[in-house]
Amino acid sequence: MNAKIKCVVDNNVKLSSNFWGEHGLSFLIENKEKILFDTGRTFEVLNHNLEILGEKKEDISKVFISHGHYDHTGGLIDIIKYSGAKLYAHPSIFDQKYKKTTTESKYIGVPFKKKDLPEIYLTEESIELSKNIYTTGEIERTFDFEKVSTSFLKKLGPKYDHDSIPDDQAIVIKTNVGGVVILGCNHSGLLNTIEHSKDLIGDDVFLVLGGTHLVSADENRISKTIDYLKKYGITLFGFHCTGDNASLKLHSSLGRMYCRGYTGFEVMLEFEGFHLGKDTKCQ
Repeated sequence: MNAKIKCVVDNNVKLSSNFWGEHGLSFLIENKEKILFDTGRTFEVLNHNLEILGEKKEDISKVFISHGHYDHTGGLIDIIKYSGAKLYAHPSIFDQKYKKTTTESKYIGVPFKKKDLPEIYLTEESIELSKNIYTTGEIERTFDFEKVSTSFLKKLGPKYDHDSIPDDQAIVIKTNVGGVVILGCNHSGLLNTIEHSKDLIGDDVFLVLGGTHLVSADENRISKTIDYLKKYGITLFGFHCTGDNASLKLHSSLGRMYCRGYTGFEVMLEFEGFHLGKDTKCQ
């Protein structure tokens, strides 16, 4: 299949460009329709970058939310208002999500209520968003070193409990030569997500891009991640929550099989595989 994947929002931006950056993530996937995967932290940045990309909000037919954190859902209310797109997510995106710091538990959930949205399709199962484009559904977690940090919490009444972030999902595109996985924050773990995606489409995965949540990973996790990617020949483009330390180690070990992504980064999927957009380079 032919498709384009463009990064609309990321912490980093394309050099010498007019894009704006923020702590957040959003991708635009285009085949016969345009699907927005996450909406960044603010509509202001999302909207500005869509305009720089020459994309019209009204052309977006579907929006899929990877999980219920503010940096992936902040632009959602307004993009739905302008586009009228159909909205899909996991039921747990509306959990009261917090992150524990040294001094407090800070709210990091969606910055609105479910009632503020028009119709939304909520499911824990995988669905086909468009031809050969699937959501993972809830991801099975089998690699014990990819556990969700205990700093992530959910509030149940007056009490806090560990949030395993079950709503964390990805998108899988099935091509003629294998699968392409697009990540939000990847709280489920990179290896867990890839293995789940392989089972979902019944094929190998050759490319992964998006937030990997390796920003606070220890050396053991980074090392095992590198070994896995090498073993299966998987190219990784790390965005958002990958972090400088992990990014440096990934690039040092994987060479051309790793690239740090940014706002304006574009990947073209074709019959025989993929290539970067004509103005996209590893920075």
